[in-house]
Amino acid sequence: MTTVSTEMVRIGIVGAGNRGTNHAARYEGVPGANVVAVADVDEPKAEALASEYDAESYVDHQSMLSGSDLDAVNVCVHTSLHEEIAVDALEAGANVFCEKPMADSYAAASRMYDAAERTGNRLAVQNQLLFTKETRAAKALIDAGELGDCYQGIAARSRGWAFGPDPEEIDLGARRRGTPYVDGYGTPSFVREESASGGAVYDLGSYTVGQLLYLLGSPTVERVRGETFRTEPERHASGGETSAEYRRRIEESGHDVEDVGVGFVTFEDGTVLSVRASWSRHLEEEGSAVVGTEGGVRLDPFEYHASIAEIEMDASADLEEFDFRQQSLAGKEYDPSVEADPLFHWIEVLLGREQGVPTAELALETMVVMDGIYRSAELGREVSREQVVGDD
Repeated sequence: MTTVSTEMVRIGIVGAGNRGTNHAARYEGVPGANVVAVADVDEPKAEALASEYDAESYVDHQSMLSGSDLDAVNVCVHTSLHEEIAVDALEAGANVFCEKPMADSYAAASRMYDAAERTGNRLAVQNQLLFTKETRAAKALIDAGELGDCYQGIAARSRGWAFGPDPEEIDLGARRRGTPYVDGYGTPSFVREESASGGAVYDLGSYTVGQLLYLLGSPTVERVRGETFRTEPERHASGGETSAEYRRRIEESGHDVEDVGVGFVTFEDGTVLSVRASWSRHLEEEGSAVVGTEGGVRLDPFEYHASIAEIEMDASADLEEFDFRQQSLAGKEYDPSVEADPLFHWIEVLLGREQGVPTAELALETMVVMDGIYRSAELGREVSREQVVGDD
């Protein structure tokens, strides 16, 4: 099922929590998207969200798949549940859009990818950084040869984001204090390995590593060295009233995942990538970047660096004008918020209006990087690709 035969994509959402609610609201602004079903084991939640969109509600994804005529399924549940739901939906004939990280292990993610290949149905994985104007501008510079041969990537976006009652994200600035639930946003499930399968590496690395893989031309991982740190409890081991509240939240949440992870990746083509993912770190904001033999680009804030006519150049860019012109040349009505939304591009792909970014392939290789960091930290040494992916 490479495309949908009608001009309206019938969508079933699995998970009526924060992410499912957010995705449903965003679909309302996407031409051609129609939420027709919602499934959640919390039946009142499913019913409440479904009623907002005149959709049917179901108690689980199996009943939704058998009871609704769906073109696509949107998976918005805990990471540990992604594989089962995605594979069932793909095998039932639906296309699948899955929240990040792709799965709770490379092996599970690989089975999801294999199911899409086997069934011929489309699989996409959420990564909002792939569609920002900064990423698109950097890709334009790279494709035009303005960076020369790219040999180094830095995946180190520091900015924190929260989600309000509507689909809009709230910029929290440099993420020196941004641990989910502990710092007052999100739910305890974010910081429990049982439900999240990992901490900051899975949560934030899914974005930045995927973005840098895309800009570096989708290189294949050869080996990884990484370490993880759980610093949050030590911050509040002693102190006054404020620290007492943090200690209560840490204990109540069952916090047992890392809040900082770092890694260094070598790819088969010799390109390298440094990775830093952190919820809570005593340092100001850092941006991701790509460096080449002829120039370099920093992504946030966007800056281009090169040597021209023996002059060291540090250039900013008018990305708003770039964004407007790109949409105008594509015959689209200018809408920066929709253009940057992965759900918009997902629907455009299903309707055959664009080719799309290979988000599933990028997410699968991102799992190699992230699982490599965890495996390396566990063993205390560098690990090879084969040690991460096993016999896959």
